[in-house]
Amino acid sequence: MGEVLRALEDAVGSDYVSVDDFVLYTYSRGIEGALEEVMPEYVVRPGSTDEVSRVVKVANKYKVPIVPRGGGCCLMGGSKPIEKGGIVIDMTRMNRLLDINFEAMTVSVECGITWAKLNTVLFEKGYYTGTLGPGSGMSATVGGGLSHHSVGGGGATKYGTCSEHCVALEVVLPQGDVVQTGSNASVYIKEPFCRLGLGPDLLSIFLGDNGIFGIKTKATLEIFPRPEYHECKTFVVENPGDINVAKIWLEWRKMGDLGIYDSQYLPPLTVVAYSGLLTEFPFIPAWKGIDKGILWYTIEAYTEDELEEKVRLADGAVKRHGGEELGEKIEDGNIARWHYEKHGFWQNWHALWNIAGPGCVPCSTEHHVPIHRMPDMFRAFEKWEEENRSLLEKAGAFSGVSTTILCGHTTVEVDSGLVVWDRPELRSLNKQLWISQMHMVIKNGGMPYMTGELYSQALVDAAAFPEPYFELLRTLKRTLDPNRILSPGKYRL
Repeated sequence: MGEVLRALEDAVGSDYVSVDDFVLYTYSRGIEGALEEVMPEYVVRPGSTDEVSRVVKVANKYKVPIVPRGGGCCLMGGSKPIEKGGIVIDMTRMNRLLDINFEAMTVSVECGITWAKLNTVLFEKGYYTGTLGPGSGMSATVGGGLSHHSVGGGGATKYGTCSEHCVALEVVLPQGDVVQTGSNASVYIKEPFCRLGLGPDLLSIFLGDNGIFGIKTKATLEIFPRPEYHECKTFVVENPGDINVAKIWLEWRKMGDLGIYDSQYLPPLTVVAYSGLLTEFPFIPAWKGIDKGILWYTIEAYTEDELEEKVRLADGAVKRHGGEELGEKIEDGNIARWHYEKHGFWQNWHALWNIAGPGCVPCSTEHHVPIHRMPDMFRAFEKWEEENRSLLEKAGAFSGVSTTILCGHTTVEVDSGLVVWDRPELRSLNKQLWISQMHMVIKNGGMPYMTGELYSQALVDAAAFPEPYFELLRTLKRTLDPNRILSPGKYRL
């Protein structure tokens, strides 16, 4: 241990390596509620790509595993060790905005920067990253968001996942080599502008990889001008809301580009949670007593006439399927306006994670399905909850869908899972329920995107991957990481 410690201190400086128990414990878990604390042996905070490379080479020399960590916001155990010991490499010192190229309309950053810090600068210049990363973007980093295709922080309806707009990526491979991908792969390209070209899209194997193929150090993302005009509307929808909302969303998509930046559906249980009993937002009073679902949207446009026409078309579909508009103001219940104008995209999720009060934590099973499959998935959750009623009552756990987000094209993100009590005596039961629900989602055709520890293992345990696919995954991992250094245990690798 002393020899490894000295090598790590030589790599990044003694001020940025810790073996203190209280520090190691801090990095032994995330915000999920059913996973055991697994203590690393070292916490390292590099300040440059070269230092990351040196740390990885030390790890290979001494056969010490590494887990990369961004803001630590993963809900699936993705930013903590799975196996005891090793190094947690905290990337948050690498948080610089490197360049904004207004001609190529890109921004280059170190991957330890938060989505909020990045977009705060871009907002001031009239731009944004399109999709604003995850809902935890005040503390979640760009590298973490790219590692699991984040969608929850705003803009996913118009722009899809945040990783769709990554045009260049610098990655430290599991043996310490540094590779440039995307347009940066060519030494003759001086300003990154497009991911696709130069042959195979090798950048993509590092997007959504949940940290198994490399450590992201720098990224270049497309940026987009923020339209001058927007409209925000919120509607009450008749039950069963999920069926009516699915019809509305499909109708919107078949109309073409309506400029819808965000749209979400909140089932009745979430509406009750937002009704002032469990959270305190300024729009709550208008919702008291509502026992129906809520649908809201934000539409962006570059002219007033364009905005008026797009709102007319969108509203027509909502009204045809039983939507009743709430007032224009936030205090009238217009969550869409709060979400867009008051930066609610980085605030509402935190309240939901504490929906039952102090001491409760999330066990998320969020996933993607096509719009037309959304009602089927809601019914699958109801069936699972009925089958597991006694265990849920024993754990005092809540289960269900909190929100559903319309994403790119015809994809929706279903924010599902459990809210459990973070008590030692319930950990085993919480984990049992969590894994069971993950298997249910997978076998009903849900596509996890933030897999971390448990969801990645559940995909393997549920035999979701045919053998040729999984063998390809294993081959890539063995080739890049022959010493099994980086994020061991994810996907059972």
